Amino acid sequence: MNTRLIKTAQFFEHKTATNADGTRLRARRNGTTKTWKTRPNDFRIPVKHGLYDYGYIDHDNHLDWVSV
Repeated sequence: MNTRLIKTAQFFEHKTATNADGTRLRARRNGTTKTWKTRPNDFRIPVKHGLYDYGYIDHDNHLDWVSV
């Protein structure tokens, strides 16, 4: 996925992880995208999925997510 697109998207779906009902795992942005001056290709997006689960989409795992 294009990193410029994923840095601005609000909602995401995981390509392989599913919910209990078999639908794709959905997540929404929970803050601003963090970038670094010394590492311009690295980023971290905080996301919330489910009722109590939080995580990050970053430069290592962004290929596992699709923006909706």
